[in-house]
Amino acid sequence: MDILLLHGGGRTSEDWSQVAPLLEANDHRVAAVDMRPLAEFTWEDALDDLTTDATGFDNPAIVGHSLGGIVAALWATRHPECPFTINFDGHTNPTGPFAGLSPEEELAAGEAMRAFLEEGSGDPATARIVEQLGSLDLFEVYRSVRCPLLVVSSTRPDFEEMLPPDVGAAFAAYRRGFGDQLAAIAETTDLLTLAELPTGHDMHLEAPEEVARLILHMANGN
Repeated sequence: MDILLLHGGGRTSEDWSQVAPLLEANDHRVAAVDMRPLAEFTWEDALDDLTTDATGFDNPAIVGHSLGGIVAALWATRHPECPFTINFDGHTNPTGPFAGLSPEEELAAGEAMRAFLEEGSGDPATARIVEQLGSLDLFEVYRSVRCPLLVVSSTRPDFEEMLPPDVGAAFAAYRRGFGDQLAAIAETTDLLTLAELPTGHDMHLEAPEEVARLILHMANGN
């Protein structure tokens, strides 16, 4: 089977250097591709680029991390012929839904996250990605998949540990709320399956063998 690997925002195809050989050792044809710079990024351009990248491959599976994982999920809404797609820990702007908070705490969490995102808006690349993520209803994407999609979530709170305390607490509540909503969608969406890995966000760097195992599991039709 042919498999295309997409990196996360601000990263490169080199991120897959530990995973790709494990897939190739199982007789898969693998290519890690580079997405366009963040300052030039749009969802439609990313999908157009991926169509070009897929030229010469035999109906490849699409696997992505973070921003690339969301592109893989979008591909799943448009290509029912695709054997499978995987989103490794890609999610949108963490401004909700939140879980485990009172109404007042939810309001404060949303304000904290929006203020934090606004702080980075002076950088053109950050501003572009925040805008693109904010324009996408990822839950609706998951409801609309037309080929098998596996969404893999990390469970170690590495993002929270790097953020200011109020923003970190808001992000933790967002992860809970996002997980709850995702689980509810998976219950009614036959083509959507979920998995978790006990890693931080960069799971393909921290646990390449486990990431490869999940990809091979999908490639084997399990």
